[in-house]
Amino acid sequence: MGKIKIAVSNSGPLIHLSQVGSFGILDMIKDVYITQEVFDEICSFNLPGRQDVKGSKTIKIKDLGKDAKNYSKLLSEEYSLGLGEATSISLAKQEKVKLFLTDDLLARIVAKNMGLEVHGTIGIVLRAFRLGNITKKKAKEVIGNLQTGSSLFITTDLVRYVMNEIEKM
Repeated sequence: MGKIKIAVSNSGPLIHLSQVGSFGILDMIKDVYITQEVFDEICSFNLPGRQDVKGSKTIKIKDLGKDAKNYSKLLSEEYSLGLGEATSISLAKQEKVKLFLTDDLLARIVAKNMGLEVHGTIGIVLRAFRLGNITKKKAKEVIGNLQTGSSLFITTDLVRYVMNEIEKM
């Protein structure tokens, strides 16, 4: 089984994996850094994932330095990013972490333009399968559950494509 050293995540993948009972997939990552803003977003508003985030040994809350906080404000204003997305991108840059987890399209574009490697919830599931952390059956089950049992918008065409890719691996 493979293990990824560090990633930074905003709230989306944490919520979506929790909604389908697959939060444990994130255990393939030694440390998932989140900002206080992401923690507050999930935990203060009693969103899905609250218990998983609070109980996780993988999730680590990291504070932003003054420069990173200012950079977050700039990102938010410049690109109309939400607070969680802006602080998460800023945290990745501050901590020099290349892997950024988000399902937000605009955050994905901004992060890629800043040199980050971006994966959404589906990419996390595929990576877990490729690394041997979950079986083919489990990967397909989680993808199907994400479409039917989470707030993540996934088209039927995308699900079909991903299922075919899993079969090819």
